[in-house]
Amino acid sequence: MIRRVSGDLEKDFAMSSRLKIRSIYATALTRLTMDADYLIVDPSSKIRDRFGLEPSTESHDILIQDREDLQGLEVRGEPERVCQFLTFLQEKLVDPVLLEIIPSEEDEASVIARIELPGAAKEILDVIRLSITPTLFRHHRMRIIDSKALDNAEERLTADPERREVIEKELFRDTVLLPLEKSGIVRLEHMRPSGKAMRPREGFLLKLDSKRIEFRRTFSQGRYDGLDLPIGQGDYGITEIYEGNWFVKHSYHTKEGTLIGEYYNINTPVELYPYGARYLDLEVDVIRRAGENPFLIDREKLTLLSRQGSIGPALEAKAMQVADSLMQSLHT
Repeated sequence: MIRRVSGDLEKDFAMSSRLKIRSIYATALTRLTMDADYLIVDPSSKIRDRFGLEPSTESHDILIQDREDLQGLEVRGEPERVCQFLTFLQEKLVDPVLLEIIPSEEDEASVIARIELPGAAKEILDVIRLSITPTLFRHHRMRIIDSKALDNAEERLTADPERREVIEKELFRDTVLLPLEKSGIVRLEHMRPSGKAMRPREGFLLKLDSKRIEFRRTFSQGRYDGLDLPIGQGDYGITEIYEGNWFVKHSYHTKEGTLIGEYYNINTPVELYPYGARYLDLEVDVIRRAGENPFLIDREKLTLLSRQGSIGPALEAKAMQVADSLMQSLHT
């Protein structure tokens, strides 16, 4: 369990902690942390140029690096400093999730925190980066998808800022929508708070535009999660995904097309990728069987995520706000 650091102690840690940042999120994180009185040491040449920093060879208290998949950070340092920095990220970026924290094999006094930066965090970091240098919408996601295409597009943006909207649409179309349309297969990268993906949910693409994916899946046997109803021969499911939504809707039908029920998964904002979509499950879900009123499941799992420090209070509150809003709108 993570012990949150707050108040004067939090401020003291920020003012005294020296950060070394090596990440695709470095520009935005440097701005964010400098504004909170963190000290930046050993900045890269690009960061020195952008922020007018002098070369520094001071040792660091916290080392911030990319995770291998670029979907978040590895933060190394003394436990109290790492916990304080995690609390800071969760307060400023809304949806950072602590996947795990483990002892460092290189230094017994240090730990390594693996942190996911989902859709809301990336979008906030995009806006922060834009205040420093020309930055396209979805910059950090595009850095993960196709770094070269992003560089080319932002060179065009720098040369012709009036064409921002056109450049953004073309980049998203070429790197995300066209590959997905060509494939015809949609995969949900449904991540658990542990950082591990659930069994792949794949289906055949039905509809696609710049904001929405709809796809169809078929089932063979078993029971529907949440609905607690048996799966019939020939049943199928329709999944609707909207970029930026805090939930994903799954509707289940008999082979004749009769609605069996709906399952609304509450999650971090959906991000579209060339293979489909990615989000992190926030455990709580809204269920509605056909002809009945909706009900909530797994509220206690969301509470546990917050209590153990995996998510911040703001993300817990947002998840419940989304769930409550769905409950009201679905009530017959």
